[in-house]
Amino acid sequence: MQDDIRLDRIWSRLVWPILWPVLLAQATLVVLCLVVGVMLWSMMPSHASWGATFWLLLALLLGSSLNVAVFLTLLRQRLRGIQREVNDALAGIEAWLARHHRPQPGDKQPLPRRLAIISETCEALLAGWQCDLEESRAAERRLAGDLQARRGQIERLEAGRVRAREESRLKSGYLAHLQQSLAPLMSSLSEVLESDALRQCGSDRDHAALLALRERLADAVVLLENLGESTGTSAAPPQPLSSGKGRVLIVDDGPVNLTLARQVLERQGLDVETATSGEEALSRLDGVPFDLVLMDIFMPGMDGVETSRHWRDREADGPARQRSILVALTANASDEDRRRFRQAGMDDYLAKPYRPQALVDLVRRWLPASPALGPA
Repeated sequence: MQDDIRLDRIWSRLVWPILWPVLLAQATLVVLCLVVGVMLWSMMPSHASWGATFWLLLALLLGSSLNVAVFLTLLRQRLRGIQREVNDALAGIEAWLARHHRPQPGDKQPLPRRLAIISETCEALLAGWQCDLEESRAAERRLAGDLQARRGQIERLEAGRVRAREESRLKSGYLAHLQQSLAPLMSSLSEVLESDALRQCGSDRDHAALLALRERLADAVVLLENLGESTGTSAAPPQPLSSGKGRVLIVDDGPVNLTLARQVLERQGLDVETATSGEEALSRLDGVPFDLVLMDIFMPGMDGVETSRHWRDREADGPARQRSILVALTANASDEDRRRFRQAGMDDYLAKPYRPQALVDLVRRWLPASPALGPA
């Protein structure tokens, strides 16, 4: 029944639209032949014969009918071939549906319904892909916005780095100018201390006050030199020369100079301790002995010279105690001062202001066998 319905649809949609122009052409041909026969009979009635005309028309009709029959036969065979191809395609679709969509018992959905389900599934997949594509585009727009924001941040950081570099250059100039201003002041103060007028007219108290003033100015110069070097050089700290430890004690009542000297020596791999007064330095003698002691001369209370005398006396009381190297840190390094340092038992002196490299060279000179320091 379904095959008959399909053939009727094919006939009405395919065969008949092609057949009626053919029939119309054949009818036109027959009418034309009749007109030609009538004209010939009227022009030559004596030679005309109705029998011949009849047989002519009959042959014409038979030929036309034969043409139409051949056309219809070929068309029918072609339609059967198309029908077989369509049936094979539908059978393939049904087999695919049977493999991928097994119906439940009693589920007898017709093929159009199955095709509609497949179409709905494909539409749902396309809709899901469209949503994924929109989400991807939205994520791409967000990433582009984040990238633009990152670029803005990088540009601001770069501008800040340029400003910081310019400020560092300006600060270095300010420090150099301040250091140049302090140098003549230190020279003038040294000339006043060494002048005969001060020895004749000035009291011991005035002389001590000027010495203390020069000591503080020397500390300030040391600070400026270290700040200038830290500003103008790379921020990466120098690597220690070895993994060994040498014990060093720094005695200074100036916290800034104390911190700077400690940082310089600790970067060289030394074990550094600090003290801010002579009394505190002497209290460290009861512990592990020190290889090197950097002693500031001008300190409140017990100064560096008196502290060195007590240090040597306590070392003499214990013969088994290790003798430490005592080095004076002072801005007053005249011949008389160096003589006082030797009388107090000090081994060397380091004049202020000093550079960090000068401090390292001094430690290398007095502790050549220390595993913390390599060759100079």
